[in-house]
Amino acid sequence: MATHIVICDDHPLFRGGLAAALAAEPDLDVVAEIGSLAELHRVLPTVTADLVLLDVDLPDGSGDEAVAELAATTTVLVLSAHDQPELVRRVMQDGAIGFVRKDTEPTELLRLLRRAAEGRTALSGDMALRVAESLRQAPGDRSFAERFAALSPRQQEVVALVAEGRTNREIGDTLCLSEGTVKNHVTRILEVMEVTDRTKLAVLAVRHGADR
Repeated sequence: MATHIVICDDHPLFRGGLAAALAAEPDLDVVAEIGSLAELHRVLPTVTADLVLLDVDLPDGSGDEAVAELAATTTVLVLSAHDQPELVRRVMQDGAIGFVRKDTEPTELLRLLRRAAEGRTALSGDMALRVAESLRQAPGDRSFAERFAALSPRQQEVVALVAEGRTNREIGDTLCLSEGTVKNHVTRILEVMEVTDRTKLAVLAVRHGADR
């Protein structure tokens, strides 16, 4: 089954070129090409979108500020000409599945798109190393409160439900999300909270009062 993709980028040439390149891939189906956030919000409810390719520089707002809302209902892969580690970390914390530079080689772009479609983190190797290095150089370990505050409101809700011992399916039913979306949220939450599994996350959340 093909992955249904929406491209949101305000440069028609780039958007059209990307759509044309993806059209040659039988497992990747571009269902909409969009140039603004307003148009994206209008179109998304009318199409089947498995993956949104989202530019961060749009004429009616910053794409990175829209990530948390969009990631609550679909998988978001951020596109940008910029790749500052702080920007990458921020959009990933807000729920993006990954981050791709616009000058990425076509074969690498296709690899990352397919990773994202499978629900796996999609960062090129050099970008992942740069982000890891920036984290290593950050002064001291952040407190639980700081890490929890870095989560989106939706991710904080997921933490509270994990602390209650809910499964991904139960969390999805409660928050009206697909089980896959909940899984993506949990994966990113574990990364932000710096724990290795949901049991440790639940213990930490209860200990610090993040459960309901």
